[in-house]
Amino acid sequence: MSTPVRASDFNGDLTEFLNGYEYQPKLTPKLDDLGGVNFTPELLNEIVLWKVNRYVSLDADQLGRIDALATLKPGEHRAARSTLEELLDSHGVDLPMASTFLRFRKPSVFQIIDRHAYRALYGRKYKLYTTTPLRKKIEVYFAYIDELRRLCDAKGLQFETVNRVLYVFDKKTNGSLSKEKDSD
Repeated sequence: MSTPVRASDFNGDLTEFLNGYEYQPKLTPKLDDLGGVNFTPELLNEIVLWKVNRYVSLDADQLGRIDALATLKPGEHRAARSTLEELLDSHGVDLPMASTFLRFRKPSVFQIIDRHAYRALYGRKYKLYTTTPLRKKIEVYFAYIDELRRLCDAKGLQFETVNRVLYVFDKKTNGSLSKEKDSD
């Protein structure tokens, strides 16, 4: 392996590299031009999301489609397939984030899928990655919702808070995710 080249040793024009900077192209110019804008909790959150490359920018039509899900009734989660697919196709949104948007829009229909709740529900590792096909993610999510409903019925749990119950249960019972073993 060769020794990395230090910028101070580079003989060319370093400013040329700025032309290749494409990080968060919609948010970066906004944050670069704050001028006298006072920092607010919302602005801080935008900066944090910029830094971790998780900033999500959905247009008014997309937000409207999420809002339209508020009319769904428990058990109708599959009616959100096209909205979920569109969310999963957006920069910075994977299934845990998309499910969070849906859960806060209609908690009686959707719940958050995360590694702890998934492990508590199924007894195995959550094996979806950013490269997993969208169709597979959607199938896993809808099956997860169905299984959460069965668990709620069997254990007398409230669907709206079952994800929180499973999250705490898993952390206390199964420990950290870093100690998780691959099992199916």
